[in-house]
Amino acid sequence: MGKCGSKNRGADPCNYDYDLIVIGGGSGGLSAAKQAGKDGKRVIVCDFVMPSPIGSTWGLGGTCTNVGCIPKKLCHEAGIISETLSMAPAYGFQMDRAMKKITPYKIGVEHNWTGLIEEVQNYIHKQNFSYRAKLNEVSVQYMNAYAEFEDPNTLVLTNIDDQKSRISGCNILLAIGCRPKYLKIPGGRREDALCITSDDIFSIPYPPGKTLIVGASYIALECAGFLV
Repeated sequence: MGKCGSKNRGADPCNYDYDLIVIGGGSGGLSAAKQAGKDGKRVIVCDFVMPSPIGSTWGLGGTCTNVGCIPKKLCHEAGIISETLSMAPAYGFQMDRAMKKITPYKIGVEHNWTGLIEEVQNYIHKQNFSYRAKLNEVSVQYMNAYAEFEDPNTLVLTNIDDQKSRISGCNILLAIGCRPKYLKIPGGRREDALCITSDDIFSIPYPPGKTLIVGASYIALECAGFLV
C-alpha cells in the first residue's frame, strides 16, 4: 500500500485522489471497498476482465459470482433434477409410457442447454447490477478499466475503448484473484476448437458434448457433476 502524502488538503490528511483504490471487483475487493465507503473514505473500485481466448468476459462480482460458485451450483442443480427424474418410477411415480425410454428409469425428457445458460446468465447479470448499486449506496465509485502502476501511488487506467486516464491513491489494495491456466499443448488455448475453461463453460450457447475435464478440484468435480 502507498503512504499518504505529506501535504494536507484542508482537513483531509491524504493529498491523493482517493483514500483507497481497490483493484479487483470480486468478493474481497468489494467487501473492503464497501467498508471503507461506510467509514467515509474516498474509494474507487477498478475492475476489468480480460477476455478468454474465445472471448468470454463478465461483469462486477469476481469469479464466484460470474464463473464460479453461483453458476456452478445453478448448473449442478439442473444435473440433480435430471437424476431425480430418472429415479422417479422407482419411487412409485407413474410416468406416461410415451415419456419412457427402453433403459429402465431413464425418462425421455429433453434438456435445453441454451435455455439453461440464458437463465444462469440472467441471474448473474442481476447480481452484477446489485453489486454496483451497493457500491453506490456507500458512495464508492466504480470504473470498468484495466489498472497498471505508474508509481507506488499512481495508476494508469485503460477502459474498454482503449482510453487512458490516471488516478492516485493513498492506499491501493490488490484483490485481483486468478484465472485458469491453459495447457501447453496443441489446442490448449482453443485455437483449434479443442479446449475451453471454467471461464467459458457457463456462457457458451451450445452444449459442450463429451468433455474431458483436466483437474480434480471442487470446480472440476462440480462441473463434471452437471456435465454427466
